[in-house]
Formats: sequence, C-alpha cells, structure tokens
Amino acid sequence: MILACLGILAAACAPAAGYGRRPAPNGPALRDIVFPVGVEVSFSDTFGAPRGGGTRSHEGQDLMAPKMTPLVATTDGVVSWLRWSNAGNAGNMLVLRDSAGWEYWYIHMNNDTPGTDDAKNRYDKAFADGIRDGQRVKAGEVIGYVGDSGNAENTGSHVHFEMHDPDGNPVNSFNTLAHAELRVRTAAQIAADRPSGNLETVTRSGSSVTLGGWGLDAHSNSSIDVTALVNGNPVKTTTANIDRPDVEAANPGRGSRHGFSLGTVTAPSGAEVCVVLHSVGGGGNTRLPCRTV
Repeated sequence: MILACLGILAAACAPAAGYGRRPAPNGPALRDIVFPVGVEVSFSDTFGAPRGGGTRSHEGQDLMAPKMTPLVATTDGVVSWLRWSNAGNAGNMLVLRDSAGWEYWYIHMNNDTPGTDDAKNRYDKAFADGIRDGQRVKAGEVIGYVGDSGNAENTGSHVHFEMHDPDGNPVNSFNTLAHAELRVRTAAQIAADRPSGNLETVTRSGSSVTLGGWGLDAHSNSSIDVTALVNGNPVKTTTANIDRPDVEAANPGRGSRHGFSLGTVTAPSGAEVCVVLHSVGGGGNTRLPCRTV
C-alpha cells in the first residue's frame, strides 16, 4: 500500500492507501508545506503535552506509520543537520531548513533491518541515498524512513515531526500538517534531476579498494560529490573533479572535470560496495550499480 501512493498527488490517493485520516485543522497553516510522510497517516495534537515524567514538554507531533514508510522533504531546502546514532532520545534524525530559515525536524528515523527490530542501524535504511549534511533537496523528495530509534523503541514506529521558526523556537505544527499537501516526487521527476555516471573500476589492495568512474549532474556543470558506501554505510566522500575528456566528448558543453577516484576505502572480503552521486540542486541522487568485492 505504501508504494501505491508514491508519486501520486493527494487528490488521487485515498486515506485507505495510508494509515488513517488526518484530523481537520482548527486554524490556518503557519507554512505551506508537503506532508512529511509519503502516505496519509492519522495523528492528534500533542504539542505541549508532558513527557519524561513531566520534566519536559512535547515539542512536535507524532505521525504513526510502519517502519520503512518513506519520509519526504516538506519543502525545497537544505539538510542543515543530520544525526546517525542509536543513542539519546532522538536516535536517527535530520533537520531540513528552507530559504526563509524555518526548520523541519524528523526524529526517530529507522534503525532496523527491514522486518526486524535488530537496531543494527544501517545508514541506507535510515536515510535515502545521497542524504547528508548540506545536501539540497526538493519538496516531496524521499529523504528517509519511519522507524523507532532513540526512545521510540517501546512506543511504536513513528516520526516525531517538529517545526522551528527562524529564531529557533519550536512552534505547534498541528494546523500546518493538517493543511499540508500529500505529495511524493514521481519517478519521471527524479529521473530529470538525478546525476548520471558510471562506476568503472574497483581495485583491491589488501583490506581496501579504490573506486573509479565519473558522475555528471543533471543540470549543473559543476563537479559533483560522490560517496562510497560499504554494506550500506557511508565511508568516504570526494569530489568528481578529475579531468575526463571522454565524458566531455559524450556530453558537449558540460566540461571535462567529472571523473572520480575514491581510494583507501576499507572493505572486507565479500562486502557490498556502492557509489552514490549527489545532485547539486536536489530532486534526486543516484546510486550506481553496486559491486561485491
């Protein structure tokens, strides 16, 4: 049911395709945003409710959904902070900031192997490919997955969603969420924005491998960043700025500095090694075909 709604606008996506119906708003939205979960889910207003035995108050809204339900960007913006850790109350989380300085916090993102509760915390099961500090994204782009990391382990999988104004103050997101558009970027939209490239060589030397190839942004001639993943976890990032006249010849007018070499990537025998190309302007990143080394 989750996948049936991906890429479909809210008007074409009945609540039955998700996990409940959103409550009606009781006031205007503070911001015009996309709903942070990729399908319809129910929730109630718990902003300000006591937590931690009354030692603190709830500063967000809990959007309940099964693990691995896609989470999407509420707006065009940049990932201003990302945390990959099982520790603390929040667990895996990220903060998205828009051009006006408003922030949207996603907390308790997934830390389990799908179908388990093992807390192994593989990065690519918490965050979508290419999502990292400083990454630009577009509204409706999948950025991660619902989970139960942090202190949500015994409360049921959900995303704790917060909004903070440009001064850093948490504000009640209830009406904003109740008004929000349900939207996930379509496969065609992603294809139009994601980088292209190729992982051409994987060379082992002892316990490490060197990865070589090229990557080209869909719209910008700037050199893009590329990240090596080993068994789903990021281990090294570099910029694809090696001179590649052959890439320029195949893509006239795009420049030649698009080659990459990711060296000294520690990878045990039998590991899955992948390269992710980061888009410059957001909208979709690209995982090149992985290799077992």
